[in-house]
Order: sequence, then C-alpha cells, then structure tokens
Amino acid sequence: MPRRDDLPDHLRVAPFDVTAALAAGVSPDRLRSSDLQKAFHGVRSVDLDLATVVGLCQAYAARMPESAVFSHLTAAALWGFPLPLWVSTTAIHVSTPVGTRARRGKMVIGHQTRLGGNVRALGGLRVTSPALTWCQLVESLDVPDLIAAAEFAVTGNAYARQLPIATFDELAEASGALEGGNGARRRSKALAFSREGALSRPESLLRYLLVTSGLPEPRINENCNDRRGSFIALADLSWPEFRVAVEYEGDYHRDVAQFRRDIRRFEKLADHEWAAIRVSADDLFDRPQEQVTRIASRLAARGWTGRAAATSLRFAR
Repeated sequence: MPRRDDLPDHLRVAPFDVTAALAAGVSPDRLRSSDLQKAFHGVRSVDLDLATVVGLCQAYAARMPESAVFSHLTAAALWGFPLPLWVSTTAIHVSTPVGTRARRGKMVIGHQTRLGGNVRALGGLRVTSPALTWCQLVESLDVPDLIAAAEFAVTGNAYARQLPIATFDELAEASGALEGGNGARRRSKALAFSREGALSRPESLLRYLLVTSGLPEPRINENCNDRRGSFIALADLSWPEFRVAVEYEGDYHRDVAQFRRDIRRFEKLADHEWAAIRVSADDLFDRPQEQVTRIASRLAARGWTGRAAATSLRFAR
C-alpha cells in the first residue's frame, strides 16, 4: 500500500492539482492510488471530510482559477446562513466574472456573476461577500427563508459566538446593484420585513407566520419584566403590552440542565402574570394554523382586539 509520506511535503498538507504533482515528480500510478481522495477531476487530497461543504470546497480550490469564487448556496453554507434541510451540499456553486466561462464538472454548478468588490477570504477560501451571497439566495429560497437569512446576517448569534456578517444597508446596496425583475421584488419584500434580533431560523419563520396572519408585531428577544420593571426572563417573541410571550423550543431544550431552567423560567413568568406559549418544531412546521389560533387567543384574552386570518403557509424544515 502506498504511503502518504512518499509525497512531496507541499502535497501532503493541502489538496493538490494533478498537473502540479506530475511536474513535481509524482508518478501517474501513485496519483491513482486508493489512499488519495479524488473528489474532482484533476485534484487529489488526503484526509479531507468530503461529506462537508468545507471539505468539498477545500478540495475544489486546488483547481479553481483565481477569478472564481464559491457562491450561492455554497457560500451561504460557508458563512453559516440558516438553510432548510432540503438544501444539498453534495454539489458546489462556483461563480466566475461575467464574460468568462462558467465552471462545469461533476458536483460543480457554475455561474457567471458581476462580482465587483464582493469577494472575501473565509477560512482560506474565496467566497462571495455575505451581502451578495444573500442576494443570490433569491434563486433558491422563498421570502420567509430570505428573511431568516437576512436576520441572521445582521444579528449573528451571541449564544453561538457568531458575529453579524452584514448590515441592512449592505444587503440593500447589494440588492440594488443587481438587475430588477421578480428576484428584486422578493428581496425588497424580504428586507422590508426583516428585523434585527432573531437568533434562529425558526424564530424568524414563526414571526413571519404570526404577523402575516394579522397578529401584532412582537418584540424579538427582549426582556419580560414584572410590574415594577424588574427582569424576569428573555423571550423569543413577546407583546409586553399584553404580557404574552412565545418561546420556540428547539432540540437543545431537551438538555437536562436547560429543561430545568426552562421550568423555572416559565413558572416565574406565570408568577408575574405573563402568559407564555411554548412552540416546538412540529408545531411550527406541521401545525402552523393551530399556533396562529392559540397565540391569537392568548392575546385576545389579554386585551388585543384584532382578528387573526386563516393561513395556508407551510415551511420546509
């Protein structure tokens, strides 16, 4: 069995181009050896996790021209944008400047893009800027998920140590620089609805569901206080004027310590006359109308005089 230490040093630390390896004296037989990964034509690598988008991009970068960048859904995954589960990472999106040949090949989706100054370095990879990446998502995602992506970009997630990666002004500027049409209208609609503060895709989708169903706009991740103004708890969504709060409970709430903290938090809210509603993934994705009805009922019991509309919205997980 061939040994990896028989490769030149500079070919053992990163994916490499076959042509460069041949020029360095590596034999064709060695390049066909089973210990070398062959994710893309003309590229070899060692010990990359090719089941991840990062690993695939690292492998492809060895043969990518300097003018090309990772873009669209691939750049979105690299930046950490929240994406539906159906989004595939088995193919990578690569953009080249308009007027140059789009990249093609196995597991490669090529695009021609006006890149301008929208190229960034991320983990040693060339990617489209967060703002341009968000604009490109209009080709794959509907408005609710464009909102979730925009809210992630401008908010980040302090709990996950993710800093904001763009501002609303940057998103709007990048969108305005692109051609019009339906994509521009959907980006504009998404930006108009987006707010800073949401810490997860489900939180963004839940707010979209409630507001488009006629409920008043909630506060996002703000304090719930007692009658004297003292802090009780932080709520994902809340209406302080009605003392109603909504908490989306993701899988991390199953942790024993988190489960116990949740019990204490919800009991404290009840002690101070807050109506707290807990929403699970099944509630949001499988029973959205039920959640609209339930939350509208709690608001009405606290003095809201509006009326919720029926919804046909369904979100992909």
